[in-house]
Order: sequence, then structure tokens, then C-alpha cells
Amino acid sequence: MTAARRLASSSIVAFGALAGAAAGELAAQMPDAWVLVGRDAADYRLRLDPEVAYSGSSSMRLEARGNRRRSQWAASVQLVDAIAYRGKRMRLRGYLRADDVDSGGLWVRVDGILEGKYAMLALDNSEDRRVEGTRDWETREIVVDIPPEGVTILIGAMITGDGELWVDDLSFEAVAEDVPLTTEPEVVITDQPYARPPGVFPAPTNLDFEREMNGR
Repeated sequence: MTAARRLASSSIVAFGALAGAAAGELAAQMPDAWVLVGRDAADYRLRLDPEVAYSGSSSMRLEARGNRRRSQWAASVQLVDAIAYRGKRMRLRGYLRADDVDSGGLWVRVDGILEGKYAMLALDNSEDRRVEGTRDWETREIVVDIPPEGVTILIGAMITGDGELWVDDLSFEAVAEDVPLTTEPEVVITDQPYARPPGVFPAPTNLDFEREMNGR
């Protein structure tokens, strides 16, 4: 199963359950408003890096704890209320830096309700534009439509296998309809009722990664 399919099949309940990982001993080192998710999250670390930044004083860092298999993955995520973005074409853009990464990149998922059930309405995890190896800061972006049925938007970065990935200066903004999508929409309807996850923000926050989990 590809990382894209794993992200697609992860239920909204799983994201709510994993959000509790931010309360551990490393919580104070995490960027405020961001959490680490994924089946293999225990094998990775998400933290604020005050020594590496594209601009400002810090960046978000995703790193493997030791040598990881290519099948293992984890992702940083922030959950955003989709209501203000329904019917808009949105672009997530940011700067990425990599050190010996098997695979990494930005990702966006739009969840909502179709036929009374929880559904994934769109997913782009940069699988065809992934960052590999060691790279200096590069601009990466995802362009996705937010359907009228959208309820929650999940944004972040993911890493598969080994290595270290830095993210800085994200932006999430509406773009014109003539800006092409970075992937075709893929809708997956589950047999689960929709359950709104905890920790949803009304708008993206701390996209420059200048605040720790305690808000400092």
C-alpha cells in the first residue's frame, strides 16, 4: 500500500486519537498547533528546530528515529475548518529542505460528508513530486479544490523511510481557477459516520513555525 493510500484510508478517528501524542515529554519542543500522526509515528519525531530555518528563527523538523524501512511513514498535520474555503481553489506553498530523505513532501487532505458518511474528498501528498536525498531549501506547493461538502482540511508534511525533513514559511491562500490542480481529485466514501475531530482551527496558524507547543 502506498503512502497516499495509507493517508486516504486513515480514519478521522485515528487522527483524533493520535493528537494526544503531543502531550508527551517532547510536547514543548513541537511547533504550536501541529501534531505528529501515522501508523509509524512512534518511529519518528516532530519538533521545532531553532538552528535551521529558511527565514525567521526556526522551522518544523520531521526526522526518523534510527534507520527506517521505506514502508514506514509519519506526517505532521494541522486541522483547519473548511467552511471558509468551500468552493475555492487553495494553494499550500512552503519551503522544504532534506537530509538523506527516502521520500518527503507537503500534503493536503479534504474530508467531508457524502451520502451521510465520512468521505475523503481530495488528497495530494506530492507523491509524484516528492523530495528525495539531500536538498537545500526548495519551494513546493499543492493546489486543491475545496468542495462544498468539505468539513475539515488537513495540511502538513510527511516523510517516508529514513532521513530528516525541514519545512518553513508555509502559506495557504486562494488562487484563480486558471491555476492548475497539482493532482486530480480522488473521492473515497467510507462506511463510517462523520465525527468531527478535536483540535480544528478556524484558519491555519503558526505557518512560520516561530511558536513552540506552549505558545512561546
